[in-house]
Order: sequence, then structure tokens, then C-alpha cells
Amino acid sequence: MQTRTTFIALFSVLGIALAACANGAEGEGFGNDSQNPAGGNPNDPGGSNPEAQVPHALGSVVLGETHSSVDGLSSPVVSVSFIPDAKLAKACTRKVGTCEVTQVPKCTTGAVAGCGAGETCAFDDSCQPKCVKACTKACGSGEECFFGTGSSESGMECRKVTSFDAGAIAFDGTTDSLTMFPPYAVRPDGSGAPFLPGSEVRVIATGAKEAGFEKFDEKFKTTSLLETTPPLRKLNRAAVFGSGSIPISWAKGEDSVIVTVSGAGGVATCAADDKSGKFDLPREVVNAAIGDGTTATGALSISVTRERVEMRKDKKTVGSLPGQTVQPVGWLKLSTRSTETYSLQACTSGTSECGETCVNLQSDSKNCGACGKACNAGYYCSAGVCR
Repeated sequence: MQTRTTFIALFSVLGIALAACANGAEGEGFGNDSQNPAGGNPNDPGGSNPEAQVPHALGSVVLGETHSSVDGLSSPVVSVSFIPDAKLAKACTRKVGTCEVTQVPKCTTGAVAGCGAGETCAFDDSCQPKCVKACTKACGSGEECFFGTGSSESGMECRKVTSFDAGAIAFDGTTDSLTMFPPYAVRPDGSGAPFLPGSEVRVIATGAKEAGFEKFDEKFKTTSLLETTPPLRKLNRAAVFGSGSIPISWAKGEDSVIVTVSGAGGVATCAADDKSGKFDLPREVVNAAIGDGTTATGALSISVTRERVEMRKDKKTVGSLPGQTVQPVGWLKLSTRSTETYSLQACTSGTSECGETCVNLQSDSKNCGACGKACNAGYYCSAGVCR
């Protein structure tokens, strides 16, 4: 059976995997201190918060699967990426209770929300929103715009896009053969997890030809597959968009569990104890993701991820990149994940939930004035009364 390898775009909503990039930043993932406020990843006891560790480049190898709680269909996730300095992975977050919410920069120009022409809103090094000049110079194929120190009046120049990688990468012990080359992109094909639970996987990299990690050969153990009990699909709108916490439970495991909730207000991540098999998602966190704690509107996605992380901190890098610092020490993060997801929409104003359906009790002949109160044949519902 063939296995599809799926790449999720950089900075995806659920944060499950990130694509390889030359000059961007890949988040440290679910095992880092910023997304794990409890500091409880048993597979990474030293922590991998780039702000609290010695300078290092970061390589990340992710094997995972994500399945819908509605139909159970599973899609594999395979991601490989390398960045020259782990500090590039810094994210701006704020605490909500014991959880973390990824912040979105919001700038104002005078009394008007947003930035001026030719500017974009971004966080500075202190995570303060700031309008910065956008690099808009048109560059050729294989080039990128950057702010240089040359004589250009605008300060904008073009440079060749250079990659930071570890050469060809091959896996052994996966459910199907996996061989990847920079920039580590493949076409989707098939379904299912790329690993067997609790098995051993070997990853071999031939080493960067120009700039990146030297060759490596590592073995790591995979996590177990996650199933929520009862399934997330059993959550009703009253529980999700109500006033209390949302109870979530799963078959107990031995690794780390992250509960993620995302909506119009942002993405919140909460560290949970895998061995306990349960977590109460706080209402204040749900409201932060919804974006407005006073109204029950909008869509919400909830995911539960089990992850096993093994860190290797003895790697070395080679080469250099224009305008970037390449740390000589390389850390390699080996992650396996299993994720269950569920999304639902709140009933809009003027409708009520009857079972799993949003209806207008004022005009629905099957739910006239109250859920389940149907009008007799020949009658219609008006103002909540059968007429």
C-alpha cells in the first residue's frame, strides 16, 4: 500500500508540520517551552526553547498522521526542514491561563488601523507590533528582495535564494519507502500513517553540498496512535460554545499531548498529561480562539495531538548564507505525531441547536417554538406557533 506524504504550509493553523524553507523560520513544534507552558515534554527533558539554550542551528524531521474525528480518514504528514539559527523560530505568544495563544500583529497609523502604503505590520524583537517597510523590488527567478547596505536609493536589492539543508534524506522503518531531496517537497499519494506505532525508524542524511547540516544517521522510536474517547465528534455546540470548560479525553499513552483550539481570534495550544488521559479545555482559552468571549458565533477547530520528540544536540553545520548567521552547532529534532481533529460552526443569531442541526424555532415546521415540536400536516410554523 502506498503512503501519501503531505506537506502543510508554513505557519499552518493547527501547527502540525512546517515545510522546508531557506530563509524563513520553522517553529520548534509541540515540544518547545513556548508551546508547552508546563515544560513537561518527557522526550525533551532539556527543553528546546531557542531563547533559553546555547546558540544552535535547528533541523526538524516530522513523521505523523492526522485523522478526522468525523470519518476517521487518516492522512500522513512528512516534513523536513532546517534553519541556520534557532532564534529565527521565536514566536510571539501570550498566556491565557496555562495555555499559549499565538499573537497576530495589529498596527495602527494615527487613529486608523493598519499601516501606510508600502508598509506591513510585523512584530519586533520585543514582540511589539510595528509598521515596517515592505521589500517590493521586483527580482528575477531564483532571487529574493532584501534590504541591503548598497547604494540603492530605496535600500532594496536582489540576491540569489540559497537553501539550508542536509542533502538527500532517506528513511528506513516507515510503512512505505521515503526518499527526499531539497527542497523536500513531494506529491500527495495514498493515505495512512507513515509509521507503525512504537516502532523504530532510521533517518539518513547525505549532508549539505553548500550550506546546512553535515551528514547524519539516526534511529528514533515512534509514538502511539491517538484516539479520543468519546470521539471529538461527540462534542455538541452547547458544550463547545457554552460557558464552561470543554472536557476532552483519550486512550492513555506515554508521550506528550497537546490540545489545540483555533478560530477567528487565533490559535491556542495547551499542554496536557498523556498518562492522565483527560484535559478540560478552559473557557477563557476557547473564547480567546473564538475572538469574542461575549458571543457564541463563528467556527472553531479542536485538535488533540500525541507527540514523541527525541533531540540530538551533537550535529555540526557547514557553509554560510548571505546576510544570515549560521550557527556551527546543529540540533536535530525527531518527532512523530498522531492527531485527531474536529471542526464545527456555532449556530448563528436567531437559530437554535436541535440535535446537531441549527434551526429557526420561529419558522421551522419540524421544530416550531421548541426542538422536536412538529406541526401537523397542512400547518406551517410562524412566530414559533403552528398555524
